[in-house]
Amino acid sequence: MTWLIRPLTAADVHPYKSLRDESLYCAPEAFTADHAASVKRPANAYAPRFGAPASGHFFLGAFNAASQLLGCVGCERELLPQQRHSARLVSMMVAPAAQRRGIGQQLLAACIHHAAQVPGLEQLTLTVTAANQHVVRLYERAGFRAWGLLPRAIVVRGVGYDKLHMVRLLPSSPLISA
Repeated sequence: MTWLIRPLTAADVHPYKSLRDESLYCAPEAFTADHAASVKRPANAYAPRFGAPASGHFFLGAFNAASQLLGCVGCERELLPQQRHSARLVSMMVAPAAQRRGIGQQLLAACIHHAAQVPGLEQLTLTVTAANQHVVRLYERAGFRAWGLLPRAIVVRGVGYDKLHMVRLLPSSPLISA
């Protein structure tokens, strides 16, 4: 099955906030943000995250035939001049009722495709909760490789969770031909 995957715009802030709040509630160990703070944040506060893919700072959403937002993923290009070759993949979320249908895989592929078109962008980085092996495997299948582990990176209700750091080189990376 395929979904419409497109860049999110300011018009998508309310469905994005709903998806984010639900994701933070259902899987608090998967995010560094917390549900209690998120629900207090107004939906319009998320609009600046939704740039054009050509900028390297964008969010993509997966929509069903009824135009419901089922999942999203963000790409945030580093701002400092000596780090502009790198972007972080952030906020990968799929609604709990829509999981295990390939939405995450399609979002990830679309995000990598768009990032590869950004001039000067050479690599994508991310962190993922190390215990979430299903998601770790999703990223590995998309070409990400682990490069480090931060023990107890987040603590949720007294339980520590390690974060796995991963990187994926884009075709423009000089390391690919090395």
